[in-house]
Amino acid sequence: MSTDTLKQQLELARFERATEVSESLATHRALLTTTELARLNVIVTGKNSDPWRHESVTIQLPSGQSKSLELMIDPILTARDQLHRATETAESGAPIDAAVNIYVGLVLAHVFTDANRRTAVLASHYFLRRYGAPISGTDLYALALGDLRQPGQIDQLKENVRQLCIFAAKKNKAKSDI
Repeated sequence: MSTDTLKQQLELARFERATEVSESLATHRALLTTTELARLNVIVTGKNSDPWRHESVTIQLPSGQSKSLELMIDPILTARDQLHRATETAESGAPIDAAVNIYVGLVLAHVFTDANRRTAVLASHYFLRRYGAPISGTDLYALALGDLRQPGQIDQLKENVRQLCIFAAKKNKAKSDI
């Protein structure tokens, strides 16, 4: 078995463990805070160091382009603002919008040193589960996403998440009818 295969298996196992934590928070109606978000990031990365990004960084986008991000003074405050807005949106009856907004906000802000997309998926998963759209975290993670900075990508993401939620609701109804 190759090193890459083992690395992918470990990454998936960590993501699945973090998904369980996200689901537990949502099921128990616990508030997703920056502390919990950082804990999810630590689970996903397997690193016990400070997960927050405090320096400038150059990232590789899905399109293959590189993007330089400025120094981040207070990533925790940035994440807290994103979480607050997503909570308000979900509480107003729009959990899909909340999930997409938290995902986009966290990915574009790049508040963590590593695993920003995976942590953003976990935050999205939390909002969907907590507010009545019990979709699989693995299914959400598997969505093929492009560069969110490109026109139409956020709308496409929203539509993909909406379709996942519809499919999950039908699947859950079929299970309950049996």
